[in-house]
Amino acid sequence: MRLVKFKKSAKIISVLLSLCLIFGTLSSTAFAKSTAELKDKKAKIQQEIDDAEKEIDKLKGKKEETQEYITALDKKIKLKQDKIDALQEDADALQSEINSVQKNIDKTEKNIEKTQANIDKKQAEFDKTYSEYCERLRAMYVSGSVNNLEVLLTSSDISTILTRSQMIRSVSEQDSAAMDSLMNQMSEIEKEKAELEQDRIKLNENKKKLKADKKKLDDNISEIESEKSKLDSEVAELNATMKKLSSQTAEYQETIEDNEAELAKVQSEIDAAYARASRGSGGTGSISGSTGGGSHSGRLGYPTDYRSISAGYPNYSSGRYHGGIDFPCPTGSAVYAAASGTVILAKKLYYSYGHYIIIDHGDGLSTLYAHNSQLNVGVGDHVSKGQIIARSGSTGNSTGPHCHFEVRVNGSRVNPLNYL
Repeated sequence: MRLVKFKKSAKIISVLLSLCLIFGTLSSTAFAKSTAELKDKKAKIQQEIDDAEKEIDKLKGKKEETQEYITALDKKIKLKQDKIDALQEDADALQSEINSVQKNIDKTEKNIEKTQANIDKKQAEFDKTYSEYCERLRAMYVSGSVNNLEVLLTSSDISTILTRSQMIRSVSEQDSAAMDSLMNQMSEIEKEKAELEQDRIKLNENKKKLKADKKKLDDNISEIESEKSKLDSEVAELNATMKKLSSQTAEYQETIEDNEAELAKVQSEIDAAYARASRGSGGTGSISGSTGGGSHSGRLGYPTDYRSISAGYPNYSSGRYHGGIDFPCPTGSAVYAAASGTVILAKKLYYSYGHYIIIDHGDGLSTLYAHNSQLNVGVGDHVSKGQIIARSGSTGNSTGPHCHFEVRVNGSRVNPLNYL
């Protein structure tokens, strides 16, 4: 019966150990996969940074204070930030792995302590039982133990025979039980010693891994600090170059449109777009509504990441009328929808507004984005606030790359700053 129970227990232990190995392997595999993906990501970003640096070196050979140089430098800075983010992601993964390994070490150390205490207790029990058994054997040897038959034959009557027979059986069973107890105790001690040795091996492996992971994390943190320092230097260079370029061209502005026919054509297209939007809403559409008077500051988002204004509303510094505000920014910069709405006009002209978009936001409010190098949306598209709708440029009548931004109420231009 004891043998059957032992086999069943051994089978359960074997299954549990197998499950631990499987889950441990899966966890290790997942971490390895995550680490490999991060490594590929960092390698790709580094390659893009190297390409950007080659482009910058080419442009340096010409004249640094050009828009192309600023665009290339801006791209490199964004890639450097991506690299720092990837390094930080790697550091976070390493820290998580370190925490996990440390938890395993703490658990294993507790197991070792507990197992050692069990071994010491069982060893003490074994020593006591063994000592008692040895004393019994020694006493039997000294007294000159006689055989069972001799004990029975020297009995004077049947009552004595039965008494002595019971005594022999009792002594025999006691010796057998003592021997079984000793064997079981010895087996348990050996088993726990083997488990203790495995825990010690595992502990040493985890300690080595922890040391390696901590070294890698320290290297990673040092690289992050180094990259941040380089990034600060490059941002300073970008700002200085932009300032120098800005001083050379005080205003990015539209050139004076002297072709009356073309001006009339553009205005006619805008009026037609508003009329279509109004008809599409049953004559009481958003364009024909009213926004009311006063300031609406904060209702709209900025159309670019660049907040400096080179030309404001309603006039240039020269005094000439300017129906919006200009945000100077590198060609290809993101142009965002100032609010959610529907695109009612998307045109690609090579004069006037150049490539431009008008979005109807409802309640008579609309916005216009001009001089783009690329349009990402078309008429009828619904856009969300902050969605990239175009890329900045210098198309149409423009002296430099910028985003010309207008706010219109019921078709009439108003000061955009009252809505931003």
